[in-house]
Amino acid sequence: MREFIMYSRKGVTSSDFTLKDLPGSGGRMDLNARCVISALWLSRDLRRDSRMVFSLNGPSDPPLAMAFDGKELERVTPDERNIGLWIKKVLERRDEVDGDWKEVHDGIYLSEKSFQELIKDRQDRNLYVLHESGGDIRSTDIKEDPVFILGDHIGLPRNEEGFVERFGSEKISLGPESYFSTQSIVLVHNELDRRR
Repeated sequence: MREFIMYSRKGVTSSDFTLKDLPGSGGRMDLNARCVISALWLSRDLRRDSRMVFSLNGPSDPPLAMAFDGKELERVTPDERNIGLWIKKVLERRDEVDGDWKEVHDGIYLSEKSFQELIKDRQDRNLYVLHESGGDIRSTDIKEDPVFILGDHIGLPRNEEGFVERFGSEKISLGPESYFSTQSIVLVHNELDRRR
């Protein structure tokens, strides 16, 4: 399973955003929706071996984590508005969540876990932080069951980056340029697909 965890600094933790303006209505929920699409869909297929997790840290009551699991996802289409609608529906049921993961829809989960709790839960897996100053992904041995950690449009906070380093993570770079989070996910998939 390939897993992507994105730290979303402004990702709202309530359903108070509008689908008509995902980028501007708060929390850059458009970015979260696009990352789900990049992580889980191919042109004509769903990646059943991939999972997208966001750590939402924006208003009104952080932290909150949401996961879309390609292995179990049903009746969700790969367009930004549809994913935004599912994010909104899941956040509307936040009061049903008490701590650990709860499946709110087929393959969509919600939890009150913080970013650091998400990392602790995966400390026995192979952790890779996508970072411009990391080693080149093309010369990195990506081990089985990888977890790729990235920041949103602002980036991964330094204290969280330092926290991940305590668990033996490896920093990897995707090339000489700085890429959007969504592009970074696609580039990781492409590299691993080529190796397969």
